[in-house]
Amino acid sequence: MTTELSSQIVIQAKLDQLPKLERWVEALAAEFVLPPALVHRIDLCVTELVTNLIGYGYPDGAAGTVSIHGWRQGEQVIIRVEDDGIPFDPTSYVSLGLPSSLAEAAVGGRGIRLVRHFTDALHHVRRVEGNELTLIFRSPGVGAHSPAAGAARESVSLDPAR
Repeated sequence: MTTELSSQIVIQAKLDQLPKLERWVEALAAEFVLPPALVHRIDLCVTELVTNLIGYGYPDGAAGTVSIHGWRQGEQVIIRVEDDGIPFDPTSYVSLGLPSSLAEAAVGGRGIRLVRHFTDALHHVRRVEGNELTLIFRSPGVGAHSPAAGAARESVSLDPAR
């Protein structure tokens, strides 16, 4: 399957880089002609992942590098986040249980749950250079977001060159 459109941004893993990331998502949305609901899902997921990376991926305080590549492939929008932070696989992370009240709620621990909810599939690979997380979003042309869209998930090429 061939890649139809693609875009990339490379930023430092620092909070002051988040506005650049937001502008990149807006440009991606315009280039790919994405509806607002899908743009919101992509923006929320990418911002959450990069914010977590900034806060937890570099415990020595160094600012690493984050490369984000997005492409449209058939009926899907695929976003790949690559970083040189510590090893972390959000696909195997066990989320905290949901509290029964606000008084029982702890701060944090909800971001990965949000990413899992708003993507149609996640794939993680740990490379020598760092983490590689691929987020797959179904495009609106095939219907609304559906976590049960298993058949479409399996046909994705995780390599934007194919």
